[in-house]
Amino acid sequence: MKHFLKGLLGLSLVPLVMIGCTSSPSKQGHTTPSGKRIFIPQERISIERTTAPKTVPYTYNAWMATSNNLRQVREYEMFLDRNGVGNIIPSFELMRTARDWQKCARSQYMIPNQELWNNQVSTLRVFKYLIAAKVLTDFEVTSVYRDLPLNQCAGGANSSRHLFNSAIDFRIGPAYPQANDYAFIESSKFKLCQFWAQHGQSLNMGLGLYASGQIHIDTQGYRTWGPDLSRNSSMCNY
Repeated sequence: MKHFLKGLLGLSLVPLVMIGCTSSPSKQGHTTPSGKRIFIPQERISIERTTAPKTVPYTYNAWMATSNNLRQVREYEMFLDRNGVGNIIPSFELMRTARDWQKCARSQYMIPNQELWNNQVSTLRVFKYLIAAKVLTDFEVTSVYRDLPLNQCAGGANSSRHLFNSAIDFRIGPAYPQANDYAFIESSKFKLCQFWAQHGQSLNMGLGLYASGQIHIDTQGYRTWGPDLSRNSSMCNY
C-alpha cells in the first residue's frame, strides 16, 4: 500500500476521513511526494464485502481476435503501465463503449485514438486511490471511450468527456440489485461524495449520477450533478 500511494503523482490531498460509524479507528499514515499525509483507517465499522474474480467475457475475446485489436490493446496497456495506472480496471471493462452499443449498431468495445490516451491517466489515478482507500470495492465499469456516432445515438452530450477518453462510467454492486445490496450501494455513494467534497476541487474532479444508476467520474472540471443533470439532484447534496 505504501508503494502504491507513493505512485499517485500530483495528488495533494488532505487527510481522508472515511464515513460511517467508527469506533476510535487506528490509522496508518502515508506520505505523498508533495509531503501531504493521507490517512487510511485500518479498523472501522463499515459496509464492505468481498467480490469474486471477474471473468473475461467471450465477446471481448472474440473482438480481440479481429483486426489489429490485440496489438493496439497491448500498446494501450503498456502506455498505461508506463504512467503508473495499468491494471486498475480490467481491459475488457476499460474498452467498453456504452450500454446502448447494440441498439446503436456500434461496437461494444473500442480502442481510443492514440492522441487521446493521455486524457485517461488522471481519471485512472483517481480510481486508483478510490480502490486503495476502499471507497470503491464492488463496481463494474460500463462505459469509457465512445466515438461520435455512438455518443450521439446513446444520448451523450455534444461535449461529453467520453468522446475525449477522459471519463469513466460505472455502477456499484450487481446489475440487478437485490434488497440486501442497497445499503452497500448507498454507503459506497456516500463515501464517493465525501471524497469529492474533500478532494474534488484539487483534482478537478467531476462526479455525476444518472437516472440509470450509473456513476460518472472525470477530471475535466470540478462539478457534480444528478439525474436531472443539475447539481440540485446530485447524490452529494446531503
